[in-house]
Amino acid sequence: MASSKARSRRRGAGPSTGQIPLATPTMPAKPAAEDPEIPETEADDPERIVPEPVVEAPPPPRPPRWLQYLTLVLALGGLGVSAYETWSHFNGSHLAGCPSSVNATFDCTAVITSSQSMVFGVIPVAVLGLAFYVFAVAIFSPWAWRMRRPEVGWLRLGSMVVGMGFVMYLIYAEVYQIQQICEYCTAVHVITFLLFCATVVSAALWGLTPSRADS
Repeated sequence: MASSKARSRRRGAGPSTGQIPLATPTMPAKPAAEDPEIPETEADDPERIVPEPVVEAPPPPRPPRWLQYLTLVLALGGLGVSAYETWSHFNGSHLAGCPSSVNATFDCTAVITSSQSMVFGVIPVAVLGLAFYVFAVAIFSPWAWRMRRPEVGWLRLGSMVVGMGFVMYLIYAEVYQIQQICEYCTAVHVITFLLFCATVVSAALWGLTPSRADS
């Protein structure tokens, strides 16, 4: 009697019809579906502050190419005139095209051989002009204009300020002390003035350093 009840309980413990079988090693259970993440938008978080992108101001461009070559041509012209004056100073030659009559207003020989043509009585002015324009040819070359070092721009501007100041002294010496004018010296003075104007205008409009895109 007791054994028949036990068998009945074991039969009742077995799987009944209609029940879902549990997962077995050969049939893994499906994981519960997760809700997809919805990206957070600015509308969901109205207090969220979106930083504005930082826009850098474009650097100033370099002077136009025609100005670069124009200043180079002027510097080469000043170098040629200064070299000719230096040669005439040491050789005592008469400068071509200059009158040499007594009491003439224009007399290049009298100017380049006067006492005012020597700085401290040692260095000829013509040699200083030659050295200045050797430097000017280098500093006014297109390669120097494109250099991004601000020292080059300041050196160009500073040299022209000094050169223009020396030109003013030479004009004073010709007009009031020597009382004679040298056409070749005047040509160098005009070239120096034009280079000075080009340098000042370039620094005012385009700065002393060219932009990276144009270098």
